[in-house]
Amino acid sequence: MKNPLRGWYSDLFGNRGADIAAALEYVDQLASASNDAVAVQTAARVLLNTVIGAVDQVLNAPSPERLALIDLIDERIKASSSNIDQQISDWIDANLDVNSQISEWMSDNFDVNDYNVDDVVDDKISEWSSDNLADEVERVIKNSLTFRVIVD
Repeated sequence: MKNPLRGWYSDLFGNRGADIAAALEYVDQLASASNDAVAVQTAARVLLNTVIGAVDQVLNAPSPERLALIDLIDERIKASSSNIDQQISDWIDANLDVNSQISEWMSDNFDVNDYNVDDVVDDKISEWSSDNLADEVERVIKNSLTFRVIVD
């Protein structure tokens, strides 16, 4: 709620915080000690600024109802966050098919042979043997065997 007195607040004059009694006493002191109308007007403006400040404090202070509501909200948040891990797990179970998503991602990013280890090893051995075995056998035979050919 907006303070209806706020329109009369002036930074030209001081205030006494929210102490209206002190502001009234200031007006009384100046009014009784002076014939100067300006001084009395100044004191009255200080009084007005003080009243406006006090009303602002009252309007901005939390009501008991508001404080109770804040406490209730805090309790609900605390209660609901105490099992947040379980709530997340329940939501994931209800909304995500993780196994299906992993399987789909794997099939999109890997060839079936990439994780069929037996076939991959067999293919690699066959490939190596066809590339290297014939050369290796020929080298061993040349280095360790001597052939004699006799023609009759």
